[in-house]
Amino acid sequence: MKYFLMLTFCVLTLGVYAQYPAVITLNADRLHARVREWPYPANGITVPTNAPALMWPASNGKTNVLPMESGSEVPEDVNIGNVRYQVVLAMDKAFTKNTIKSGVQAWAVYPLHQALQPGKWFWKYGYALKGTSQWSWSPVYDFVVDAKYAGDKVSPQVSEVLKRNEGAHPHLWNLHQIKNDFYQNNLNNTEARSFISFAEKLMKAPLPEEKPIRDIDTTGKKGKELEGLIDRMYHGFGDMVGNPVRNLCIAYYLTHDKRFIDDAKRRAVNLVKMDPEKNLATSSDFNNGAVLEALGWFYDLGYNDINAEEKALFRKVMTQRARKIYDHLPNRFELHVSDNHVWQITLRQLAIATVALMGDEPAAKEWLTYIYEVWSARFPVLGTTDGGWHEGNGYFVVNFRSTIYLSQLFSDFSGVDYFKLPWMQNLPWYLLYSYPPAGTSTAYGDQWENLRGGINAGYALFADALTYKINNPYLNWYVQQIKADHPDFFKGTDDYLFFRLLNYNPKRNLKAESPEKLPRTKTFADIGLAAMTDNLAKAGENICSYLISNPFGSSGHGHAGQNAFTINYKGKTLFGASGYYSNFSDRHNLLDYRNTRAFCTILADSLSQKIGEEGYGWIPRSMSGLKIQYALGDASNAYGNIESTFWLNRFDQIKTRADLANGFGDPGVTLYRRHMLQLEGGYIVLYDELEAKKPVKWTTQFHTPFYRIAGNKTDKSNRQDFEVKTDLGKVTAAVFAAAPLQMTVTDQFAEPAVNWMKLTDGDKLREYTNQWHAAITSAPAQKFRYLTVIQIKDGKTEVIRNLSATNGLYDLQVGSWNIKAQLDGSKEAALQIVNEQAKSMFSYGNLPVQFLGKTYQHDRKKSSMLLENNGTKLNKTEVTDSLPDVARFDYKK
Repeated sequence: MKYFLMLTFCVLTLGVYAQYPAVITLNADRLHARVREWPYPANGITVPTNAPALMWPASNGKTNVLPMESGSEVPEDVNIGNVRYQVVLAMDKAFTKNTIKSGVQAWAVYPLHQALQPGKWFWKYGYALKGTSQWSWSPVYDFVVDAKYAGDKVSPQVSEVLKRNEGAHPHLWNLHQIKNDFYQNNLNNTEARSFISFAEKLMKAPLPEEKPIRDIDTTGKKGKELEGLIDRMYHGFGDMVGNPVRNLCIAYYLTHDKRFIDDAKRRAVNLVKMDPEKNLATSSDFNNGAVLEALGWFYDLGYNDINAEEKALFRKVMTQRARKIYDHLPNRFELHVSDNHVWQITLRQLAIATVALMGDEPAAKEWLTYIYEVWSARFPVLGTTDGGWHEGNGYFVVNFRSTIYLSQLFSDFSGVDYFKLPWMQNLPWYLLYSYPPAGTSTAYGDQWENLRGGINAGYALFADALTYKINNPYLNWYVQQIKADHPDFFKGTDDYLFFRLLNYNPKRNLKAESPEKLPRTKTFADIGLAAMTDNLAKAGENICSYLISNPFGSSGHGHAGQNAFTINYKGKTLFGASGYYSNFSDRHNLLDYRNTRAFCTILADSLSQKIGEEGYGWIPRSMSGLKIQYALGDASNAYGNIESTFWLNRFDQIKTRADLANGFGDPGVTLYRRHMLQLEGGYIVLYDELEAKKPVKWTTQFHTPFYRIAGNKTDKSNRQDFEVKTDLGKVTAAVFAAAPLQMTVTDQFAEPAVNWMKLTDGDKLREYTNQWHAAITSAPAQKFRYLTVIQIKDGKTEVIRNLSATNGLYDLQVGSWNIKAQLDGSKEAALQIVNEQAKSMFSYGNLPVQFLGKTYQHDRKKSSMLLENNGTKLNKTEVTDSLPDVARFDYKK
C-alpha cells in the first residue's frame, strides 16, 4: 500500500482502535498533498507490508520544490534534474545493524524489493548536487514491520527486472518465450479469427497524413480558446495512426503471415517521418506517446524484419519521442498525488517503447528502472487498497488500458502478479456498487454525465478483461449481466482484445454468483464513497444512493462536492451533480461544474468549498442493515480560500479571480457532518450538523440534472417542500429546520455552459441544455441543523405528519417510519428513526432508546447504533468514527 498525505491530531495517537474517541476531529490542512511534503514511513507507524516504499520531499539542492504536472503553465523548477539521492536504513539509529544502502538515484522514491525482518527500522535520505560529493542528510525516521507480513511475496530487485529484458527480441508480453504457445493457443479462437479478418481489411487502408482529424474554424480565436480548439482538432490522431501498427503486429504473431508485418513496417516507417517539432499532429503528449508506443510495438515484434540502418533510424526517432516524456519525470512525477496524463496514458506508452528498446538503447535501462520503481512505489496512484478511484467513474475509464496492460507488463517481467494487489482484488466491489450493470453511476467527477445512459462499452470491456485475471464470482456475474443486456459491446475489435488473446483459455469456466445477498451498504473509505442500495442485483429497478466525502479533496478530475449525495432510481439519476465537462478549467467548470454549486451539498454564505487537495472530506461511519442503510460524511475541512497554486493559476489563465464575487472565500466553517440513511420503502433521510466561527447563511442544495423541480407551498416558514417531475414515479422532498427558510428554484446554471470546444456525440454536436436546481437557505446562524426527507415512490408519496416540535426536537411520521431529530443547533445533536413494523431502529445522540418494548443503551456516547430484528434474533450494530487508511499510515506529525 502507498499513501500520500498529511494529518495532524489535537490529541490522537496511533494505536489500538479503542484509544480513538467516538468522534474524531481531523486538523490537517490536507490529507493528500499535491506533491509530497513529508517522508513516509515515519513516526513509528506499523507499515502494512514487509517491504514498504520509502518516499520523501524533493529537493533542488537548496529548498524543497513543488513541481507542477505536465501541461501546466506553472513552470517546473529548472534545477530538479541537478539532484541525486541516496537512502540508508537499518535496525538501529547508528545504521550498523542489518544495514541496507541504496545506490545513487535521480528520483525521490525507494521501494524495498526485499522482505524486512519484523521489528523497528530506522531510515534517512540524503541529497547532493550532480557531480559533487557533498551530501546533506535528513533527520532519522522510524517505522515498524509486523511479523504477520513476513510471508508476503516481494517484487524483485531492479537488476533482475533489467536482466529479464535484455535478451533476444521480442521483449514485450513474454512473446520471445511464449510466441509459439500464443500462436497455437489461438488457432481455434473465434475472436482471433475475426481479428485476422479485421487486419486483412486494415492493410487496404491508405497511409495517414499529418492533418487534423476534425475541421474546426479558429478564425478570430486566441489564447486558451485557440489552444483548446487546436487540441480538439488533433485529439486522437496518435491512436488513429498508431493502432493499425500494433494490430498488424498482433495479426502477424497470430498467423505467421509475413504480409501483416510487412504492412506494419510500411506504416511504422510512415510514422518515423512524422515530426512533432514541425507539425501539430503528433506534438501533444498523448499523440506523441501513441506514436512512440506504435513504434515500440513494431521495433520489438518486427525486429527481424528491419536492417541495421533501419533499426538505427527507429532508435533515433523513438529516443527523441521518449525523451519528450521521460526528461520531465524524475524528481517530479513520482512526487505528485497524480500527474493525470502520465498515469492515464503516457506512462504506459513510454513503458512499452522502453521495454522494446532494452539492450539496444543505453538510456532505456535508466528509463525502465525509473518506471519500475515509481510503479512499485505508487500504483494505484488514486486509490490505496479499497478498489476505489478518487476522481469518480467518468474519468476512471481513461485509466483502464494502462491499469490492464501495465499490470500485465510488470507481471511478465517481475514474476509478481499485480492483479493480486489488494486494490485490484477489491476493484470488482467498486465496480459492482458504484456502477451496477443495470444502474447508473455516482454523478461525481469530470465527465460523470457521459455515464448517465447506464453502463457503457468502456466499463463492460474493462470488467470483462479483469475476469481473465481476477477470480471473483460477483465480477463474473457483473460481466454476464452486461453481456446479456448489451451483446453489441462485445463485437468487433477493442482495446483489450490483445489482452484476451494473451490470456485465452478455451477451457475457462467462470463461476458467477448474484450479489443479491451481499451487504446493501459498502464504503470505500480511501476515496470517500458510501454506496447504499435496496438490492444490488436489481439496481435497474430500485434505489441506489451515494454519499461522497473525499479524502483527496477536489484533486485532478475530482470535484469540490464533499458530503454531496446522489440518488439513482430505476437506472436513472434523480439527484446528483449538474453541469457539463466543457473543459478542464473554463468558466463553467471552475464557477459551476467543479464547484460546490453543482452538488447536492451545502454552501456557507453562498461560498464554495475549496478547489484543490485542501478541500477534503471523509467517511467516518457506515452501517449495513436489512431495512436501514447508513453513512456519515465529514466535510468540516472542506471550506476556505483556495490555496493550491495550480488551481489559482487555472483561474489566472481564464482571467478570473477566486474571490468573493465569484463565490470563493472563507466562511469559517468548523463543522459539517452529514448523516444519510436509506430506509426501506423509498425514503432517504439527511441530517446535517453545521457550525461556523460566526453566523453564516447555510444553503442546502438539490440538483436534478435530467428532471424538473417544482416548488410546493408550505404553511410554515421552517419547512420547504418541492417535487421532482419525472416519468419514473413520484418524488418529493421536505426540508425542516428550527428557523425560517427560503427556497429558490431555477433552471439556470450559476455560470452558463457553452460547448466552445465543439465536442460531439458521434457526428452530432453536443448540446448543453439547462438543468434544474433547488436551494434552501437559512438566516445567518453560527450553529444550524437541517433535516431532509426524500420520498421516491411508484405511486403516491406519504404525507409527512409533524407530531410535535418542542425545544427544537422534531417528531415526524412518514408512512410507518417515525423520525425524531434535534434541529436546535445549540443543543446536542440527535437523530432517531424507528419502524416497529419493520422491526428496525437507528439511534444517534442522547435520546432514550425504546425498541420493541425494551430499553437499550449506546455502548459509547455519540456512537451511531442500528437495532434490527430479523425474525429470530436482535442484531445490534454500533459504530464510532474510523479513519481512512491515509490517516492511519501516512501523516505529518
